[in-house]
Amino acid sequence: MFQTNISSASCVGVFLTVTDEYLFIMPNIDEDLIDGLCSELRVDAIETTIGGSITTGALLCGNNSGLLTSSQLTASERKNITSETDLPLKELPGDINAVGNIVLANDQGACAHGNLSDKAVSTIEQTLDVPVTRCTIAGIPTVGTAAVATNNGVLCPPLTSDSELNQLQKHFGTPVDVGSINYGGPLIGSGLVANIHGYVSGGNTTGPELGRIEETLGFLSD
Repeated sequence: MFQTNISSASCVGVFLTVTDEYLFIMPNIDEDLIDGLCSELRVDAIETTIGGSITTGALLCGNNSGLLTSSQLTASERKNITSETDLPLKELPGDINAVGNIVLANDQGACAHGNLSDKAVSTIEQTLDVPVTRCTIAGIPTVGTAAVATNNGVLCPPLTSDSELNQLQKHFGTPVDVGSINYGGPLIGSGLVANIHGYVSGGNTTGPELGRIEETLGFLSD
């Protein structure tokens, strides 16, 4: 467990993208912070912006098969990312392409914003090598902001319906539960990043919230 704020904000999920191998983070971050993040998540750090923006978590997502990014990605950013990873990197087509906000994925499946085109859904399927379903989580279409998924569990907002929970459990092939972040915040994906090794939460996250994160994402058995 690692708690921190990024740019003085507890919404760490807006600024960080994590897979089981890599951490994508804005440039010019304190080296001690990067070391702490990498130690907790057992990953290598890649410093990058997406389209010049430091909100990497909102504009990039991936799993152990590939990476998806906003169409705002520049040529130099692409070169930087692809030189540091062995994963395919594809831009999500269409007007709705803040991919970190609108796609939730692990290595078994992905959920996506309901208004994505068939072409965009096909791009997700091919890049991440998973089946994709359009859905909401707690009625929220920005599923990447609403929840966090790893290969060990999915944590969703408190108002997620039973039918949504059942659909997610079947699709992702993991336990699914509800919780909150940063002292009652419902948008889990905005304040938490996680992989199979560990997790990073916003600095305002309470003890009971941390307990629910650890239980749902499978860290209590470690």
